[in-house]
Amino acid sequence: MTDISNTSMSWCPQGIALRDGENISLHPIAKDEDSLLPQLSDDLAAPQYIYLPMEELLVRPFAFPLKHPKFLDKDILLEELADTAGIEPDDWWLTWRANSVSDGIAGLVFGMRNELKDELANTSLWQDAPLLLVDGWQRLNHCLGDKTDDVAVIDVDADGVFLGVFKQGIWQGMRRLNADMSDAEVRKATAQQTIWSLQAMGFEMASMTVLGHLTHEFTDILGAGADIQAEAVSELHPRHHINLNLPAPSEKEALNIRHGSWASRGTSANLQAWYRPALLAVFVCILGLGLTVADNYRLESQIAEMDSSIEQAFHRGLPEQPVIIDALAQLRQAAGGQGTSSKSDVSQQLYIVSQAFKETPWQMQSLTINKSGTSLTGKVSSLDILNTIKDKLAQFSSKDVQIADTDLKGNEVAFKVRW
Repeated sequence: MTDISNTSMSWCPQGIALRDGENISLHPIAKDEDSLLPQLSDDLAAPQYIYLPMEELLVRPFAFPLKHPKFLDKDILLEELADTAGIEPDDWWLTWRANSVSDGIAGLVFGMRNELKDELANTSLWQDAPLLLVDGWQRLNHCLGDKTDDVAVIDVDADGVFLGVFKQGIWQGMRRLNADMSDAEVRKATAQQTIWSLQAMGFEMASMTVLGHLTHEFTDILGAGADIQAEAVSELHPRHHINLNLPAPSEKEALNIRHGSWASRGTSANLQAWYRPALLAVFVCILGLGLTVADNYRLESQIAEMDSSIEQAFHRGLPEQPVIIDALAQLRQAAGGQGTSSKSDVSQQLYIVSQAFKETPWQMQSLTINKSGTSLTGKVSSLDILNTIKDKLAQFSSKDVQIADTDLKGNEVAFKVRW
């Protein structure tokens, strides 16, 4: 069997061609009147991507007054095609590309008959290929490159010609003309028909550049004054060979007929290989976070209960003093804890602070009373209030009160004073 890892396939009226590495081989097609697909040998493995013939698809430009391409869906397009192309919406599978334009969005839609789609989906070789591509779209976009100007694109091969008009940043139309280009008279007639088709799509010969690959018959009809930046070809290669020599498409950039509910199962399987462990890791993180939140809530409830008990004990031990600092620390200081002054000194300093607080309140943060002196930190709304607090503390303590630190943040002044 052919190695799937480096293969591509091209299907067109001339038959099937398979590329394996650098080798391109033609494969005979068994005739089956009951099938829309070419019948291939059973020993062929599914290639990475398959080029489908553009003439097997309905190709139409569209434009809608929508704010963004994300608002476009198949139902809107099916209704439009029912009105303009007379199709039965239930009979078609659509693939499209749209871009924003000055008055909404515009682009091209490709329609595949559902009976062909169903047969592709039920035949292993076709169904196992992750990319089903439109050969004309890939060919013309390859010729366009990174051009953004208004251009006509013509890409000739031995079996016919692809043509399209790119204008105002979008494709205005695409078409395939099949013809035996080995005959000079056929080439000339096909060239004239190509120009007429391009003009119907909006091509303006006097002002637009022509890109792609042309024979001299095309350049003769376009005329000497035309802006032709296309490559002149003297030897025409088969459609298969040009299709299969295109750069390997990426899933992100290619116009893949397999999308949405028909996306490749192989691609889904590859995603699941890392998606499942990632989901498991996320679940474990969420579970751990939930347990942590529950623990925090339980601890906060316990702390609230302890704070209430401590405050009640504070009022029982110091019934005449307000709670102006952490109640447990204040009780320890009032009891003459290690590193603090005597009980009478602590009570005196608490009295000083409480009296100053009554006359000029502030947001208390901490209070430290020890043998080295007393310091407190807090917040007020202005430096004037801070100076008033300093004066009150000096008045009640009969000591020199110093402002050790200040920090202005917005409408608040954080401070530290000591005496």
